[in-house]
Amino acid sequence: MTINALNYQKKNLSRFKKQLDYLYDNNKYYREKIIENDIDLSSIKKITDITKLPLLTKQDLFHDYPYGFYSTKRKNIARYHATSGTTGKPLIVGFTKKDLKTRNKMVLDICKRAGIKKDDVVQICVGYGMFTGAFSFHDALEQYGCTIIPTSSGNTEKQIFYMKMLHTTVLITSPSYAMHLYEVAKEMGIDVKELDLRILKVGSELLTEEMRKRLQEAYGDKVIINQDYGMTETMGPGLGSECKYCDGLHLYTKNFVYELVDPVTKMPTDKNVGELVISTLHNECLPLIRYATNDIVELDYTKCKCGSRAPRIKKVIGRCDDMIKCKGVKLFLSQVEDFILKHHFCTSNYEIILTTEKYIDKIKIEIESIYDFAKMDEKMKKKIEEQEKKLVEEFKSTFGIYAKVMLVAPNSIKRQNGKVKRIKDLRKL
Repeated sequence: MTINALNYQKKNLSRFKKQLDYLYDNNKYYREKIIENDIDLSSIKKITDITKLPLLTKQDLFHDYPYGFYSTKRKNIARYHATSGTTGKPLIVGFTKKDLKTRNKMVLDICKRAGIKKDDVVQICVGYGMFTGAFSFHDALEQYGCTIIPTSSGNTEKQIFYMKMLHTTVLITSPSYAMHLYEVAKEMGIDVKELDLRILKVGSELLTEEMRKRLQEAYGDKVIINQDYGMTETMGPGLGSECKYCDGLHLYTKNFVYELVDPVTKMPTDKNVGELVISTLHNECLPLIRYATNDIVELDYTKCKCGSRAPRIKKVIGRCDDMIKCKGVKLFLSQVEDFILKHHFCTSNYEIILTTEKYIDKIKIEIESIYDFAKMDEKMKKKIEEQEKKLVEEFKSTFGIYAKVMLVAPNSIKRQNGKVKRIKDLRKL
């Protein structure tokens, strides 16, 4: 168990117990879970005792869908948001007016930490539908005094037009779409380094260090590449966020208690790497106690340059469901992306395809090349073949398994709005 992590959070014990009692009193499903496990809530006397409580999973939140896990009456719900539902039906989360106030304060805190000011012009380039991200930033920053450009996602040329004409200083989007904006701007003859942008705040997807380097090269040193981290069930952005020094995601301990568990056994671990487990402190509609996020992270307890001693997520290694198991080898998507982006002739657009042939797993990786295939001559074809061979050899040397690696033409892999799904697992078919 991460005793250091829990001991750091002693000040949150009273708030945690209050949230626990609220969930027990208002959620029949959770109350039955506690009774079934024969747990006496009065035994939670110190912060480390919370490990006596059962873990919650996303499957629990789907009990008696969609309202079964809510801890308030439907008439108290002011707004609904939902997950993307890319792996099944979306999780619908209700927000009371109090929840929205809590969420707005949390998002405003992380934006201030990132260096966003009242006179900033903020372009929100994420979907305005049921996704939590757009409205979270919109509500909080509009109340703060920022000028909002609610462009939503897609329509890339228009996005660039507004960035230029309205002098956008803060762009909120995903890492992959930020790179796509850069590529399209380049095709339009626009150098994004000459825009007024000073903060690129990215979330929704994992930001690997190699992708951060690519974004920094694309947008220039004057732009701060700042990352945030959250999920719909924890009210969206704000669970973790980088300060202006961008040296790890500060966990928002004003509203969360966190732990680490072994991602396989789900037992508490004494290491600084494990699956992040979250408990909320102020939630009304969807309070969560020991919610297993499915995210594997590395924590850092050293003091940040900004002066904060709050623990930071030094690295989001990946999601348990973003782990590829092929031929007995476990790979995380972040590891594969870092491998790809270390090669200058590869772009940030790629797809991993998993198949089975005669009961043997096969892995193929298609990566968009920087070269124009329409102008390909024999010399360039040979160069591409050599680069593919190099990638195959290096992949096997790095990960210990063979993968067929193909360099494909620019813009040949379909672009996606919102979260990008990089893995196409056809083995189950």
